Amino acid sequence: MISYIKGTLIDKNTDEVVVEAGGIGYEINIPVSTFEKLPAAGNTVTLHICESTGMYASGTSLYGFFTGEEKKVFLLLKSISKIGAKGALEILSKVSKSFNLFNKAIRERDAKTLVGVFNLTKKTADKLILGLKDKVAEIAGVTPEQDKSHLQNMQDVNDAVAGLMALGFSQNKSREAVEQAAQDLGIYQTAELIKHSLKILRG
Repeated sequence: MISYIKGTLIDKNTDEVVVEAGGIGYEINIPVSTFEKLPAAGNTVTLHICESTGMYASGTSLYGFFTGEEKKVFLLLKSISKIGAKGALEILSKVSKSFNLFNKAIRERDAKTLVGVFNLTKKTADKLILGLKDKVAEIAGVTPEQDKSHLQNMQDVNDAVAGLMALGFSQNKSREAVEQAAQDLGIYQTAELIKHSLKILRG
């Protein structure tokens, strides 16, 4: 069982990195929250690791996390029936924006917040509430200051998505463009996100 990998960051994408350690290059799946904390390629990085074996002996995949908290939440999500490792990683990328709010939504069985704020489907929200209702205490939070910042960023993103949808773009295309714009710009002001997103959507 691999607990962590420390090595040189060779390449990074929003969902996968390559880390060289001991002369071996490891392909590691990551959530967006880890990607946002990574140093530039060529630097040393340490990732907390989970291993997952696919069905029908399809091989073992590695999942890496910048913090132990991300790894803990990933394991909780993965333990829910029919979520699986890839599903858990996708959900983690969304809910890691505010563990405090996610914790509160699960505790209060607030599917509306899980759908509206974290962009989960109603089916997934209900499944998380049922699967985590007795484990919510294991999901820690961030500081109030960090949480406030995350929530404001999320509101700006949601407002920008709504603005693009009002212009006739689909929800999925709008959200993809806004998230790319936020990554490109490094800021979350609604007007700037919409402006840059329109450039992305219009090529």
